[in-house]
Amino acid sequence: MKQLLIFFFGLLIVSKNYAQEINATVTVNGERVQTAEKQVITDLQNNMQQFINGQEWTDDKFEDVEKIKLNLLVTLGSNSDVTAQSYTADVQIQSIRPVYGASFETTTLNFLDTKWQFNYNASDRMVYSKGIYSTEIVALMSYYSYIVLGIDYDTFSPKGGSKYYEKALEIANFSEQNGRAGWSAFGDKRDRFFLVRDFMDPQFEKFREFLYTYHRQGLDIFEENPEEARTNILKGLNDLKIVRKNIPISVTMDVFFAAKGIEMANLFAKAPSEMANEVGKLLLELDPTRSSQYKKLLTP
Repeated sequence: MKQLLIFFFGLLIVSKNYAQEINATVTVNGERVQTAEKQVITDLQNNMQQFINGQEWTDDKFEDVEKIKLNLLVTLGSNSDVTAQSYTADVQIQSIRPVYGASFETTTLNFLDTKWQFNYNASDRMVYSKGIYSTEIVALMSYYSYIVLGIDYDTFSPKGGSKYYEKALEIANFSEQNGRAGWSAFGDKRDRFFLVRDFMDPQFEKFREFLYTYHRQGLDIFEENPEEARTNILKGLNDLKIVRKNIPISVTMDVFFAAKGIEMANLFAKAPSEMANEVGKLLLELDPTRSSQYKKLLTP
């Protein structure tokens, strides 16, 4: 799957050294933390970034140009205690995918997790072991790494990310047993369990297929054939109506439109008026939150 990226970009890279799958940039904002030990926060940032970038998350081989861009903005809470090595945080997770034949990239995930709680000791090694809960911070980073991989693989082949969602669900299940916030299967519908559960739900298959349709049969061919790209996306949006009907409350669907809604509206801004009007109505039904953007597509 990933080898396609080299072909489409027309790049030839001769190398025996393969990079890890994710190119993460971690930023830790400690302005709200009352401490003179600022180096601890810098170390936390560096160690988080090294952990994600240093893992081999899949069995596939990735060249540098193929790596998934991942941005983590970690804002530590004011009740974080450096001395006690106890932290709370809000974390913005953003992953980015290239668009073939275009000079821009597209966001595949943009999610705010407000329930990070973890302990951190700079002397502790961050190690991920399959099926074993080591520390909360390792579980959190590993979980989102697999979510990002699952989404990325879904955009390159229909339901191609299944095994990575399975790994994320495994992490969610054994993390829930440790009682930390954000993992519960019985709490807030924006908790991590529900994010990965949607991807694993058979009723959500049409959504996952749409990830492929939108990216590979939409964005990736848009520069070459915008009419075909829009037709493919429109068909997929009609399929999403079924998903939204079956699962009206879905954090995953909400997160998708938060990342894609305005981008999608822009793709149809210059479409024939009849098509733009149909897409505008569909988007209003699927994602009322961004209604002001979608109403621009409607015929006056």
